[in-house]
Amino acid sequence: MVTVQLDKERHLRLTLRGMLEFENLTGGNLFKGFDMKTMTLKERTALLWACLIHEDKELQYDDFIDMVDLGNINMLADAVAECITQSLPDIKESASPLAKKRSRRG
Repeated sequence: MVTVQLDKERHLRLTLRGMLEFENLTGGNLFKGFDMKTMTLKERTALLWACLIHEDKELQYDDFIDMVDLGNINMLADAVAECITQSLPDIKESASPLAKKRSRRG
């Protein structure tokens, strides 16, 4: 998790629920990948919000976007990028048992 300071200390973590909420808001599918540099403002803020709702299910998107301004949006973008990086599985750990057996033979 990545800690950020907004209205209070909050923690970014992208869960499946967050990914589904992102998809509901934007139509985008995070499983297909994304590039923060090419995301629209709505996609960026939706992703940030999606990373926050795991710990505050009452946090509404409209309330969240009032917490973001030009003074903190870059810090938040960096924080969500770090959150995503931390969420990515280690390739060795995430390989299926069958794939692990094959790699031992090779």
